[in-house]
Amino acid sequence: MSSRRKKGHGGGHENHERWLITYSDLITLLMIFFVIMYAMSSVDQSKFDSLSVSLNKALKASNEIQMSNMGTSGIVSKRPETNQKPTDPQQQKSTAQQAAEQKQLDDLKKQVEKYVQQNNLAGMVNVLENAKGIQITLSDAALFDSGKAELKPDAQKILGGLSPFLKVLPNEIAVEGHTDNVPITSGKFPSNWELSAQRAINVLHFFEGAEVAHERLHAVGYADTVPLSPNDSDVHRSENRRVNLIIKRQFPMEPISPLAP
Repeated sequence: MSSRRKKGHGGGHENHERWLITYSDLITLLMIFFVIMYAMSSVDQSKFDSLSVSLNKALKASNEIQMSNMGTSGIVSKRPETNQKPTDPQQQKSTAQQAAEQKQLDDLKKQVEKYVQQNNLAGMVNVLENAKGIQITLSDAALFDSGKAELKPDAQKILGGLSPFLKVLPNEIAVEGHTDNVPITSGKFPSNWELSAQRAINVLHFFEGAEVAHERLHAVGYADTVPLSPNDSDVHRSENRRVNLIIKRQFPMEPISPLAP
């Protein structure tokens, strides 16, 4: 019994002294804290400035190394952006088709001009290029008698000479009939509408017979509604009486946008 009491008395003495350890730790931590605070408040300004310069140099060197590792990609990223966009494949195809068609139309125009020159048809056959395509204008005097829609024999020779140039192209061909503003007196046609339309139809039928694909052809009569010149003289009225062959573009020309400032 006595031995147990002594043991219990010794353990209680040790428990009473443990707070000293905690207290000493707290005092030590407080001392360290105040020392640090004092040291921070009394930093040598020259040493602090030197440390700042050293840190700035180190950071600058690090940035230069990163930029050098970026290679040319870092340089390209600094270039000003442009408005250029990657060319769309469909747009490239359309541009190529336009270029190919333009060459065909240019060749057609040259062939017709050569044909007109070789056969002394100047004044009766005229060819030009516009936004619609190639326009071949034939005077009515070269094709028809006054007030009639039947093709004259000489007209068949002229149209026959043009047929080989037209049938090799895939383009649509519009045959347009035009008259002056003088009312027709023939009983066969009630007005210039019927006369201009029938003349266009007869020219169309001739080209059909010359093996120009009929699905590419269509005819229309405009009467006196689309004059080339004012109907104020015999010369001007003769210019308005005509048949136009319009070889239409399959790929219309795009308008040229103005250059950006």
